[in-house]
Amino acid sequence: MPGSLSRPRFPFRLVSVAILTVAAAVASWWYMRPDPAIDCNRLPPLTIFATLAAFIIAIIFRQMARHPDRAHRWFLTIWLVIAAATLFADFRYVRRYRDICNSLQQEMQHLKTQ
Repeated sequence: MPGSLSRPRFPFRLVSVAILTVAAAVASWWYMRPDPAIDCNRLPPLTIFATLAAFIIAIIFRQMARHPDRAHRWFLTIWLVIAAATLFADFRYVRRYRDICNSLQQEMQHLKTQ
């Protein structure tokens, strides 16, 4: 089979980055799914998933330096975009509801002291 028609093989490290990225994106989506009420217990896990997405972005940049092949770089670029979108979405969600949850906590503490 000619080399130009064969599918590129991706090393295990690249595939593992893809699996981590998909897992973080799906978990973030799960926590951000619409709900009729605001659940403040979703904010800490989303903060952790945002941190995980940032860590995955760092891993992807490191893998780009190790894999000069064009197909590998495109593969990593796709996962870089997904990880960046996950980081951005998590940040926006936490930022949107953080003030509301903080004010609810303060009200609950105020009611407990009375």
